[in-house]
Amino acid sequence: MFNVNTVKHLQTLSSRPSVTLTLPTYRTAPDNQKDPIRLKNLVTEAINRLETDYGKRETAELAHKLQEAAAKVDHEHNQDGLILFASADYLGVFKVPYRLPERVVIDDNFLTRDIVFAMNRTPLYWVLMLSEKPSRLYLARREQLVEVREYGFPQEFNGPGADVAVHSGIGANPSQERDRALAKFMVNVDESLHAAVKDGPYPVLLVGLPQNLAAFREASRNERLVMADVPGGHDSLSASELGQLVWPTAQAALRERRQEIFGQVEQATGQGRAVSDLNEAWQAAQDGRVEVMVVRENLHLPAQVSADRRQLTLVETAAVGDSNAHADAVDEMMEYVMQNSGKVVFVDDSELDDYNGLVMLTRY
Repeated sequence: MFNVNTVKHLQTLSSRPSVTLTLPTYRTAPDNQKDPIRLKNLVTEAINRLETDYGKRETAELAHKLQEAAAKVDHEHNQDGLILFASADYLGVFKVPYRLPERVVIDDNFLTRDIVFAMNRTPLYWVLMLSEKPSRLYLARREQLVEVREYGFPQEFNGPGADVAVHSGIGANPSQERDRALAKFMVNVDESLHAAVKDGPYPVLLVGLPQNLAAFREASRNERLVMADVPGGHDSLSASELGQLVWPTAQAALRERRQEIFGQVEQATGQGRAVSDLNEAWQAAQDGRVEVMVVRENLHLPAQVSADRRQLTLVETAAVGDSNAHADAVDEMMEYVMQNSGKVVFVDDSELDDYNGLVMLTRY
């Protein structure tokens, strides 16, 4: 599964040259029949640029790696986007449920900006169906749900009232016995959810009967991630039907969460924790002080870095092969922020006029 941890790992890799290819793809025919040709054209463009900028002999092995990786892609099972990362030491091909631009980037490290943007712009969320027969976990984007059969899911309740007889007789309390067993079951479900959100820290939408929702919230240590509930006995619905049911609620909750960032910016400004000067923002990101980086969607800042790595000078185009030049300082700052457990939030290009399109909310 491609997730935040994947991005963080990619951001630690550095090799010259490193190639990033991104491509919007299609899930179904006839649209996906053109995907192999478009990917092949991107690979050809990348190889031509490698040979021009770094030499044909010097990049022959990397060129072969790109061609071989592209040839092995199974386009019959494409999602909404495809990413290919390649360097002398690394090769990775990922299919993702986000739309990505068609792009070739060659630099000293991999470009992760497009993926981080896509993960924020069209956010994923978990749907947890709290049912006794069984509880299921889905990964969702908009109304599209895919059942996840990992982390211990699906899980069935086998306690009293299910396949196990409820104790009876003098002093027995069948209702309490079942409630205790259900509470234990919900703890197990929550542990499995915790493992999932460690890999994919996305918001969670709960679906289930009111008594199951209440029991889960009582047991859960992941409640802060829960953005909304959809009450009701919907466990007989297909993934497609469930997606249609939950998306309006999820959409409203996600929109509300996105708007919360502007209140956070205002609060941080009042507390002296908002940094928008370019060099101060760069240094805060380097020093691991950034809790949230808020940036316009299309802000790109090619820059030259000073010898001590602490100052930026904006340029029209970064020089190829210069280790002190960055094609996009915004992407570099994003990498610093995420490596230090910070979060990146994109906003519309019409926002953040008072902050020149970029503001860091610092921890101190």
